[in-house]
Amino acid sequence: MSFQRQNSVEKRPVDEKEKSIVDVKDNGSSGGEEQASALPYASGSPSKPRLPYSWQLVMIVLTCLCTFGNHWSNGLIVSLKTTIIKETHINNSQFATLVAVTNLVNTFLCIGLGFYIDKFGGALMSVVLAGFHLSGAVVMSGAATNHLNSYPLLIVGKVLAAIGDGSLDNAQHRIFSTYFAPGKGFAFSIGAIWCVANLAQFTGQSTANVIATNLGTYAWALWISSVIAGFSFACAVTVFFLDRYLRARYNVTDQTSGRRHTGQVKRGTFNIKAIRHLPMTFWLVVAFAVFENAGVQSFVSISTQFAQQRLKKGAVIGGWVSSFYLLLPAGLTPFLGIYIDVYGKRIGFLFLSGLTFLVSMLLLKFSHSVPTFVAAYVFYALSQAVTPAPQVEIIRSIIPDPQYFATGFAIKKSVVQASIVIITTAAGRLQDLSPTDSLDPAVTLWLAYAFLSVALSGALLLLSSLAPDTLPAARLSQVAPRDLPAEVERLARRRGLAVPKPKPQPKPDPAQDPEGEGEGDVEDPVRAELKAKERALKAPVHQRGVLSWGYLAIGLGIIFIGWVMFGMGVNWGVHGSVVAGTVGE
Repeated sequence: MSFQRQNSVEKRPVDEKEKSIVDVKDNGSSGGEEQASALPYASGSPSKPRLPYSWQLVMIVLTCLCTFGNHWSNGLIVSLKTTIIKETHINNSQFATLVAVTNLVNTFLCIGLGFYIDKFGGALMSVVLAGFHLSGAVVMSGAATNHLNSYPLLIVGKVLAAIGDGSLDNAQHRIFSTYFAPGKGFAFSIGAIWCVANLAQFTGQSTANVIATNLGTYAWALWISSVIAGFSFACAVTVFFLDRYLRARYNVTDQTSGRRHTGQVKRGTFNIKAIRHLPMTFWLVVAFAVFENAGVQSFVSISTQFAQQRLKKGAVIGGWVSSFYLLLPAGLTPFLGIYIDVYGKRIGFLFLSGLTFLVSMLLLKFSHSVPTFVAAYVFYALSQAVTPAPQVEIIRSIIPDPQYFATGFAIKKSVVQASIVIITTAAGRLQDLSPTDSLDPAVTLWLAYAFLSVALSGALLLLSSLAPDTLPAARLSQVAPRDLPAEVERLARRRGLAVPKPKPQPKPDPAQDPEGEGEGDVEDPVRAELKAKERALKAPVHQRGVLSWGYLAIGLGIIFIGWVMFGMGVNWGVHGSVVAGTVGE
């Protein structure tokens, strides 16, 4: 049978009529260990040399710095809560609106932006999104300058920044999914992103009150954040031009398609019907993230005030203590990424992140001593460390077509944003109902979230180990990349799966293809057959996708509840302090 290819990287997910077509685009999910030898241009071509590792390292560094300003500013508003309320003469309800804007904007915006990230590429969208963040940071800084203290301007600036903040990390992931395959540096690059992110957030959150106190106005903290945002915007522009230079100078393999990376815009329009091709494993991971990811992120919003109450210290000490948990993830995430690249075990890390989160909340709930408080924050730091890389990596690993990675990740992120609004608004209401303004009753909510995340990840881990045929995508995400081909063959035999063997095709005529853009279409038939089997194993069992539509309806319901809870919170005037775009999204 023949191959079907397009000049662009656009291709809809596998339809029933395409079952007989061997799709060779899913390069990133077919065993990164052997990809280089599978692609003729991966080892160099007469026209252009292979991409050196040194340039890959430069791409990692610059891409990580694209969100340095974003994460620097994440904790600023919450850390400066007391000062902002005093200077702008607003109440708790208005402050909750200010800090919740990012989450509310991105409950729906993330999905649309995820599609455009897949369509135009991560490099271009990084520039656009970093530009939005920079403009928002400048507007917020201006709102606090010369004693203006304009609450409406702060809202405008926060909305502008939110457009960039919510999806900028998604654009980063898309860049790395293009340059790195699973098992070949992708998880490490994600770990590097969150290493830089944790360091940026720690520095911004822990120095906000120090700067405001010593320089006499919180405007300085915001202007310093704007300067950092400008630096990140410059890095994003550099990444965009560096991507073009590398494509022109070297043979760069697009690891999501297996073809040469040409930077062509994906043709087509957004098709919501693609949802039906997302497997059940994807929706279970989304359900896990609704509780674990949202719980871990949202706890940041009360961490400073909680530390003040338990330690009976001021805002500066509370800010330093509550920010200290970011240092452990900063040191661990790159090494966890290396481990995932070599050994897999993505589901296992999901369970570990939920378990450490649960232990942390149990210690905070049932003990009030200082040593226990410190131990709880250490476990919380561990949950932060093992949350980002496995969740990003597993989304790419379980989706049949990795070119839709950004869209799938955006769906997960949108639902998580709504879940954050729900838990923080409810926690704020419980705090207001407490006669002593204590946060202790609110910890029960985080404890419930932690328990549910452990239950979901534990079920996934058991199914992937004891019943691998039930959720093949989950099982394949657990195995090491070097063992992936053997595991695919084993699962295919157990399920009686067979795909037609493709016939080899000749290489394109150099006279008609001087740039070698068609070279990626030629692949070993055995490897192409393996890819087809892997893709079929990951695809939903029911092609009509009835269950997927049901899962999507549940996700939209969570988003709707998030908006309703936010409205109720405004009416209540709660202390809810939501931090959007925080580490681990």
